[in-house]
Amino acid sequence: MCSSVSATAWPGTHDGVPVPARPARWLAWLAIGTAVLVWLSTITGTYVVFPLYRIPPPEGVASLEAYQRALLMADPDTRWLHRFAIEVKEHVPWGASFLTTAVAFVASRCRTTLLADRSLRTMAMVLTTGALVLVSFVALMGVFVNKVAPLE
Repeated sequence: MCSSVSATAWPGTHDGVPVPARPARWLAWLAIGTAVLVWLSTITGTYVVFPLYRIPPPEGVASLEAYQRALLMADPDTRWLHRFAIEVKEHVPWGASFLTTAVAFVASRCRTTLLADRSLRTMAMVLTTGALVLVSFVALMGVFVNKVAPLE
């Protein structure tokens, strides 16, 4: 699939100038490294951080400060934070992981073609930007929750 597109020249240069293999290899490894880091972050958040967030308080506990979910759900003014912001923080990172994986696959499979073909580069940039927007939105939701309902 990738070999069908001519990868013999950089866009905007004279035909016949080959695409250097080194930048293509570095780009592929950078995309793979990014995908691995996003997956590690997503898996850690899902299976390490969120179970700690969801620990229910034992019966008779006077202060819910140590139980973040129970603290948010106890107040009707902050209950929506769990229903919206925390659920977003729990599910949206998976989408970013899928997008970065798609970019890493294309970058590793179509190394020199990615650098030579404008439409393939644009697709990779759009997917990477989408993943960045998703991750930024999740981070902003975390900041928002900390500002509205700070936990000591």
